[in-house]
Amino acid sequence: MSVRGVDGLEIEQDLEFQRRSWTFQRAGWVVMILVLVAALAGLLGAGPLSSSTVTVPGGLRVEYQRFSRYQTPETLVVHVDPAAVRDSAVRIGLDRDYLGVSKVETVTPPPVSVRADGSELTYEFAVGRPDQPVMLTFVMQPERLGFSWGRVVLHRGEAPETAAFWRLVYP
Repeated sequence: MSVRGVDGLEIEQDLEFQRRSWTFQRAGWVVMILVLVAALAGLLGAGPLSSSTVTVPGGLRVEYQRFSRYQTPETLVVHVDPAAVRDSAVRIGLDRDYLGVSKVETVTPPPVSVRADGSELTYEFAVGRPDQPVMLTFVMQPERLGFSWGRVVLHRGEAPETAAFWRLVYP
């Protein structure tokens, strides 16, 4: 630390400390900008990098969020092609492991029935127009932090179609 005269004033200066302080401030600004860019891109919740789709050739498409917030509702949208509709009904299974880390809040349209089948819950939906695509919306609430894996199964005859996906839940 040195004492310098500036415009007739004696002022104590520690230039080395000042340089370290400025470097630390610049690093802080860079970190804040990176967090802001990550948030806008969807790495910390909903956004373009978070929204994802899994498509299975048998007529199943699932839209979901890769990055979620703990106990914040999110939407899982299931699209079923008309060719996958059997007897004016659609049967969709959700993996029990996934349901163990997420709570289903609402299902639109409401299912006709829900059954526990081994490692999944199977939802059956009545279809008014079998020649039209079917869209099912599950509003889910993540109940556990960290990575989780999920599966949506379209039951159609002998060979079910499975769409697998992953999600990261932040605090």
